[in-house]
Amino acid sequence: MSRFKRGEVYTVTVRPREAENLNGEAIVFIPGLGAGVAMFTANFNSCAKNHAVHSFDPLGFGRSSRSRFSDDNAIAELEMVEVMEDWRKAMGIEKMYIIGHAFGGYLASAYALENPSRVAHLILVDPWGFAEKVETTEKLNTWLQIKPYAWMSFLGGVAGYFNPFSPMRWMGPYAPAIVKKLRPDLLLRFPGLHDYDIYKYVYYLNLPNPTGETAFMNMTLPVGWAKRPMIKRFNGIDKNVGVSFIYGSKSWIDPGPAIDIQSTRENAYVDIKIVRGAGTHVYADDPAAFNEIVSDVVEGRLSNPSNDFEIEECCHSD
Repeated sequence: MSRFKRGEVYTVTVRPREAENLNGEAIVFIPGLGAGVAMFTANFNSCAKNHAVHSFDPLGFGRSSRSRFSDDNAIAELEMVEVMEDWRKAMGIEKMYIIGHAFGGYLASAYALENPSRVAHLILVDPWGFAEKVETTEKLNTWLQIKPYAWMSFLGGVAGYFNPFSPMRWMGPYAPAIVKKLRPDLLLRFPGLHDYDIYKYVYYLNLPNPTGETAFMNMTLPVGWAKRPMIKRFNGIDKNVGVSFIYGSKSWIDPGPAIDIQSTRENAYVDIKIVRGAGTHVYADDPAAFNEIVSDVVEGRLSNPSNDFEIEECCHSD
């Protein structure tokens, strides 16, 4: 646990056995909304072969302090970024390969806008908050013929009125059993756990005062769109920062913004990979494929430039 003036940041670290010559670089995982550092357990050891690996619960979420943020969404975003930078300094990291999932991808991008010299590469996994709001979402993912889970529709329906995980808190001790009914897929993603372990973990992560959720809600428009979509700001990130987008072929997140960024971010490396058969939790659905992509990025085995977009495989530009 790292302590700062705004609170404590819960961190998990895995280091390689041979800890020399790390050059001050590290791999940093940032979980998405409602998730926590334990979601990446299938990725830590593989990624820690040659680099220190850290994962933290952002301030206001998970096991980190539930500090209050500004009601102004832009200021709240900067407050989260400032804590991330304070955390980096405290950890003694010079440059980071930042892997952000969902809302974690949004935060990673916001950090790169403010601190590009500290980012070795951005790996954005099904990132939230990139697309601009559209009038209808009915055909948002028709290119993959995907329909959201029932729980997504439910959360979407209440998101405009309550914090996203308020219903879970209202359920009290019955929440793990109910969430298991709504999300049986979670148990499949984390094999080897007791039937209710992952559901209890998610419940207790989201049980405390939801200051992070409140800040998130202040950053959104109904239902679930970012007030300040990253698509409008992303090209402000220094062109020396390479970017890799990773999506699951069965994900409900639209990769359209990544494709737009690739086409407009000239003289910069942008890579898009689609992992077949995976949903939004690519890192857990197919950890072997995910870890290989991360390894290629970290070890400098970047894909060759291409102007062709193959949705089944990947695309990239340089």
